Amino acid sequence: MKNRFISLAVFILSTFASSACGTSFTLLTEELPPFSINNGGSGAGVSIDIVSQLFTRAGFDYHIKIVPWKRAVVTSLNDENTCVFSMPRNQEREASYHWISPIIITQTGFYTRDDSPHKLVTIDDAKGLKIGTYNGSAVAEYLTSWGYEVKLTTKDAQNIYKLYNKRIDVWAADTLSAKYLANEHKITNLKEQLVYFSTLRALACNIKVSEIKVNKLRQELKLMYIDGTIEKIISKYK
Repeated sequence: MKNRFISLAVFILSTFASSACGTSFTLLTEELPPFSINNGGSGAGVSIDIVSQLFTRAGFDYHIKIVPWKRAVVTSLNDENTCVFSMPRNQEREASYHWISPIIITQTGFYTRDDSPHKLVTIDDAKGLKIGTYNGSAVAEYLTSWGYEVKLTTKDAQNIYKLYNKRIDVWAADTLSAKYLANEHKITNLKEQLVYFSTLRALACNIKVSEIKVNKLRQELKLMYIDGTIEKIISKYK
């Protein structure tokens, strides 16, 4: 009888532990090459590779979905065990999430056609020019708040064609994205004029995710920087 009781107790504890550890995370991101590339499966790209490696090393089950950015943000705020990446970290959002960061630090530059008459030495030189970027980007919020004329697209790749066809004067783009998209679309007349904006991008998890899991993810991310994993992933897309 005693042995049966012990066996039952062990079974119950094992089942509970398995259930707790078996929680699956939903990880949401937007399509933004080369950080997140929709290849018809789970996706690839700098941010997706980093986050996939992070959750694998932490031992957490997960699945990644590429969705429109606004849907990703709303869902991550409302649904337990849901995270969004790579979220620009700022003061307004700080209390809304558990933050695991930085997943990556990005830089934004001003790009023009190489035959552009506009010379951009400081950010003020872009005043009065039509600046293309994409909806939901941190740089769009920043430039709009300072009174710049910002033209938004749903996807950043559309801006490279708008610039090529002179529908915008300047493209405000992440430096890695600009080079990647220019190569991808065989655009050769792109000129980098000014790099002016850095963004710390994070994994932002629903506030109900347990502190134990959040701390495990933070620990593993730190180790990924220390052992060179992050730099190795980034170098694949340069």
